[in-house]
Amino acid sequence: MFTLLSAVLFSSGLFPSFMNSPAVSIGRAGSDNVYVEVCSGVAVSPSHAVTLFAFTRDSDVFLIEKGNRLYPDSIVNFRDMGLSMLFFEEDVFTSYEQPRCTHPANGAALTIIADHPTGLSVVRTFPMEQLSDGALLLASPPTSELMGAPVFDAYDRLSGIITGSFDPGDGRGDLMAMIPCDLWYFWVETVLSDAGMNTPLFGITAMPATSGLSAVQGILLLDVEEGSPAEDCGLMKGDIITRINNTEVYHPEALRVMIQNSTEELTVTLQRDTETTEITIPSLQQQSH
Repeated sequence: MFTLLSAVLFSSGLFPSFMNSPAVSIGRAGSDNVYVEVCSGVAVSPSHAVTLFAFTRDSDVFLIEKGNRLYPDSIVNFRDMGLSMLFFEEDVFTSYEQPRCTHPANGAALTIIADHPTGLSVVRTFPMEQLSDGALLLASPPTSELMGAPVFDAYDRLSGIITGSFDPGDGRGDLMAMIPCDLWYFWVETVLSDAGMNTPLFGITAMPATSGLSAVQGILLLDVEEGSPAEDCGLMKGDIITRINNTEVYHPEALRVMIQNSTEELTVTLQRDTETTEITIPSLQQQSH
């Protein structure tokens, strides 16, 4: 179902691009402080790396670089996506890639690259279907050494990150799941640019509409504050936002970051009762100046 390529292949020069991969190795002390647990991640700038929130939660994590431990100066979490970003005051990464709004199609060739202190693990796979929260189910069984690993398309472009496993319940057993870049690239852009931190509150309370409460997948608005920018735009309690600028959205944090980070109007597609409609949201950054 998948092919695990050993480090011997790299020494033969067959896969030179893998050696310049932005994949990184993140460690934390084990429960008895005797051994080190390792998770992969991806460098998104010379001084920032993204890994799994579950790995960084309640732990002092560190970058493993040439056998040395480099502790981040701070960590920012994106809990909705299950991701964390490690900040370093000094540049530590020579290979890095900032995610873009990309979403691999079902059947597209993908390569998972996990960085470990002992070398790289590489898996060839492809997405089979999209789950209700926007994650992609891959044609590969899960393995712990690939958790947090970046995923690349046939052109070596970053396509997503491995976040866990999922059993579709149809006899295939557990399969790996990845979050495509189009669900979290905007968070990276916002954090790296420090944009949107002083914009006014938008005025909504929301939750993912992926729990079976609705047949429509997206972001369910539980409340819209009276007199808020959200109400002024025409949003109403009970609306389900499905797309922003034609990009599918599933998580409230994604909505918040995209609205705060935008310097131009946003076109929002939503389901209201049984009808689909569009509204325009002005740039909150422009309004705050």
